[in-house]
Amino acid sequence: MPCDCELDLSRRWVKVRASGLLTYAEVMATRRKFAGDPNFKPDFFQLYDVRDVTRASLTASEVIELAKTPIFAPDARRACITTNGETYGIARMFQIYRELNGGNEQIRLFRSIEAAEAWLAG
Repeated sequence: MPCDCELDLSRRWVKVRASGLLTYAEVMATRRKFAGDPNFKPDFFQLYDVRDVTRASLTASEVIELAKTPIFAPDARRACITTNGETYGIARMFQIYRELNGGNEQIRLFRSIEAAEAWLAG
């Protein structure tokens, strides 16, 4: 499965791990899964791990579409862990478009899971 997600209720985190080919359809399905969970709250923080993605198949217009819809509260923290240029570029594009669409949540990109978890926990 290219994307898997779980709610860490004790930390109030949404943890998403993607691998293989990452597509718009998969990102949307994962988003619907956690956002539709009755335990999900918009003030949860998000840990989005794309270190195992081998290829991303998202167009600029799909990234823009993803960035238009607010799911998380303005004070939520969202960390993306990426170790390659392609996923970094897509994550950075999402971050910029989220800001342009009025997103006030804090979005940061990390190279290590340890740094991302420390920032979310801090």
